[in-house]
Amino acid sequence: MKINKFNNQDSLTHHISLYKKKYDKIFLLTQKSIIRHYLFFDQLDINILICSEKEECKSIQEYENIIKILSNKNCNKKSLIIGLGGGTITDLSGFIASSYMRGIHHVLLPTTLLGMVDASIGGKTALNVNHIRNLIGSFQTPREVVLYFDFLQTLDQKEMCNGYAEIIKYSLILDYQLFELLENNISLLIKAINIKKLKPIIETCIKHKLNVVNQDQLDNNYRMILNFGHTVGHALESHYNYTLPHGQAIIHGMEIASYLSYKEGLLNNNQYNRINNLISQFNLPKLKNINIKKIKNLMNNDKKNIHNKLNYIMLANIGEAKIAKNYSKEKILDALKIL
Repeated sequence: MKINKFNNQDSLTHHISLYKKKYDKIFLLTQKSIIRHYLFFDQLDINILICSEKEECKSIQEYENIIKILSNKNCNKKSLIIGLGGGTITDLSGFIASSYMRGIHHVLLPTTLLGMVDASIGGKTALNVNHIRNLIGSFQTPREVVLYFDFLQTLDQKEMCNGYAEIIKYSLILDYQLFELLENNISLLIKAINIKKLKPIIETCIKHKLNVVNQDQLDNNYRMILNFGHTVGHALESHYNYTLPHGQAIIHGMEIASYLSYKEGLLNNNQYNRINNLISQFNLPKLKNINIKKIKNLMNNDKKNIHNKLNYIMLANIGEAKIAKNYSKEKILDALKIL
């Protein structure tokens, strides 16, 4: 998988126009809320398909609609799909590319911080079914991930928080130096988008994810650590019918996992307090009306739940993850009281 970085619009559009020499048709999948910021894509003379907004685009119905459009427009094995957007679009476009005619090439242009540091890297694709996040999916590595950092200038604080949640995850499971950097800079990063400071952070996270994926591409063992905070986080997203932002849900999931790591004696008091102090910078509201029974049922659909035994990701240190085999779901559910 190639990763190409572009610093200006002209070089980006020129690069995309070069795809026409290799592919007979190009289909750009995106959303209205995204494409309205980047009208220069209209000048490229490619097929632009507008998908539903937010998590609604990751539905079976949306998948079927896009497949029908591609078929009607004679998309074929020599065509290219480009996903322009955040994690929902990269998930959808990747899944379509992996399944249409048993697989065609695709390229990802992540427009969000979350997309750049996580969702576009690693080859995972997914759809949501029956209010369960990412229940259907595949592994399909994109031919290329194109990074254009100016995309970040259009994001609001909530959208940036989605990305910061994943960056914090990388620091907690893999990179103590990154954690220290976030400790010293997170309040400034939250206040204003600083691309100069963000670029090296994004590149560090990409290197971490690629290193993990290269060791366990199909998510059978080591790659599980990338799901730190996601067991509870994904359950919370489904519980609130995707009205809870992804970043907020994952931060709450990391709160629970850090708390349990502390209670189990894996983290000392100072480490636990440092993690809490970092997370507290986001001033997240307390969650209301958590249905414990519903959360338990949702956790049972977690892909790390095998033979009703949950592989739960905890911390052995700041910067070091631990896979806890057959971890108690009751302990996790009881810990929800701290949210």
